Amino acid sequence: MTKFSRIVDVLDLFSETDTLLSAEDIAEKLQVSRPTAFRYAKELNAAGFLANYSGRYSLGARIITLDYRIRQSDPVLKIAQKILRQISDETGCDAIFCRMYNDEIINVHHEASNNPVGVSFGRGRPLPLFKGSASKVMLAQLPTGKLQKLYDKHKQHPDVLAIATEWPEFRRHFAVIRKAGFYTSVHEIDTEVVGIAVPVYASGIGIIGAISLVMSAERLQMINPDGVVAVLKQRAEDIGNQLALLDTK
Repeated sequence: MTKFSRIVDVLDLFSETDTLLSAEDIAEKLQVSRPTAFRYAKELNAAGFLANYSGRYSLGARIITLDYRIRQSDPVLKIAQKILRQISDETGCDAIFCRMYNDEIINVHHEASNNPVGVSFGRGRPLPLFKGSASKVMLAQLPTGKLQKLYDKHKQHPDVLAIATEWPEFRRHFAVIRKAGFYTSVHEIDTEVVGIAVPVYASGIGIIGAISLVMSAERLQMINPDGVVAVLKQRAEDIGNQLALLDTK
């Protein structure tokens, strides 16, 4: 692992519960020496990624500026934002766009509707890997080898055991979702919340992310699920087609 990778690992140590860390904390969590941890923290502080509060560090202001820049410049987000707004207006439901980074499914954009629901995993927060419409529909698109690696790594996790206790059954579960081209989750993450998700592809790129329509269980009774899935698949295709056009400009 390179020095750069280890320095970046420092940023992943911060969470809702670990908001301030000392060099000693960093050294212990990363299993490095205190001088090495102090050097990492010093370099990140100088670059604005950490802020120093009398020897204890928090995430720095530069991360906020990068968040702003990605929202303004990421071509995927710029295309998805407009289309998710259309979906939300058409259906009266919240629309969420998720992407997969390494082994995490991240909510990267959320368009609230006039009938908002209580979603606990807002923008920037990783979703449960094995629960929820967006996570499951994205895992279903993974090559079998990568899916099996995830299974082997997490097979004792309660969310995995809730799906299957053996790899063949686990693989079949996601094969069914892949064939259907969508997945509907009912109360899997938030109580009384339903999600319907479809994958987003781009020609020459592959799987980009997932669109998830989020609504209350009560509102589900007022819509045509098949019609909603058809709309989502069309909008996912629209995103993929617009991304493919970027290569020709």
